[in-house]
Formats: sequence, C-alpha cells, structure tokens
Amino acid sequence: MRTPSTNQLEFSFVEKEEPFIITRPLLKHRMLHNLLRKLHYVRRFFPELDGQTIRVGLTRVASGMAVPGGNELWVNPAQTSYHTLAHEFVHLLQGSGKIPAGERSCDLYALARHWTLNDTLPYYVRLPNGFVTDGGKIRPDCARLVYAAARQAIDSRNAGVRNYIKQFEDTLRDQKQRPPQRERSRLVHPTIVSKGELAFPRPKEKPSL
Repeated sequence: MRTPSTNQLEFSFVEKEEPFIITRPLLKHRMLHNLLRKLHYVRRFFPELDGQTIRVGLTRVASGMAVPGGNELWVNPAQTSYHTLAHEFVHLLQGSGKIPAGERSCDLYALARHWTLNDTLPYYVRLPNGFVTDGGKIRPDCARLVYAAARQAIDSRNAGVRNYIKQFEDTLRDQKQRPPQRERSRLVHPTIVSKGELAFPRPKEKPSL
C-alpha cells in the first residue's frame, strides 16, 4: 500500500469548550452526581449557550443564583430542581437583550423551554393550586399545560402584548376542564463523568425540539 506524502495529509484540531467547570467546594458535595445529571439534561434545551463554559459554584442561601448576562451560577444541590436550573440559565441569557429583564419574565421563559423541566413550583409567577402537589411539585400532566401556556404568552409578547405574564396566569386559572389523568414523566439523562475532574464533557446528543 502506498503511503501518502505529508503534503497530502491534512490534520485538523478542533478545541471544544467544556459546558461546565465545577468549583472545588461543589466537587466535594455528596449530591454532585445528581446535580450534574440535572445540569446536563437542562442545558440540552438551551442551544444559545453552546460554545460557552459555565462556572458552577456552591451556595447554601438559596436553591440557585446567577448574574444576568454572566457565565456563573451557584446552586444548592439539595434544593436544585430542573426548574431551578432552567430559571438560572435564563438569567444567563437575559444579558443578550432577547429575553426581558426581571424575575417574573425569567420564570415564564424557563417554563416555556420544555415541559419536562417544569417539575417544581415557579418562584415568581402563579399557578393554580390544583396544578401543584402538597410537596410543591407540578403534576406531570399539568406541566404540559404550563409549558403550552408559557409558549402562548411569549408569542403574545412577540406580537406586542405587554401584559403577557398576566395572560399566562389567567390562561391557567381559567382552565375549566379537569386536567387529564396523571402520566409518568420520561426523562433521558446523560452519562455522568468522573467526580475528580474539574471540567465535564458535553453530552454527545441533543434532543430534537
């Protein structure tokens, strides 16, 4: 077999950004792997963050915190839900100008990402009591309704409606029919890498939206 000459060979090296850098205090947390599973899953629904490395730190004063427009967030693994992470990821996007500022807007845009991320009661927008369990969890069947109403409200805002958040709350409150029978939520979780690493690789596949 003839060996090609050097000038016939082309080498291409592509440097990939890691999706997360975990701070050392958080690396020691007993619930780190559960948190990483959630981080990777939620990030699949935020393609705007592709190519960015997010620094994730530990906090004990809230379930999550982030600086709008930044690239850092802080979480409490014992209290972090999918909605918590979606809420904080939206904060990171608010600096782009494509998402309105404010906590209520942040909640709404988080609820509009995907229905599987709507697992716990939002922080600043109101949901009907019947949508939430006694433990503060959104019923999986109602999570779909919340997602649809949030998407509709964002469409209204894009069309020039100013009170789109109130429209969202009114839409859910005015649901006359009883929500459909509870169904089981099916989540696909990425593989978790070694705990000893500071940077964790991006999941190979993304869901089709």
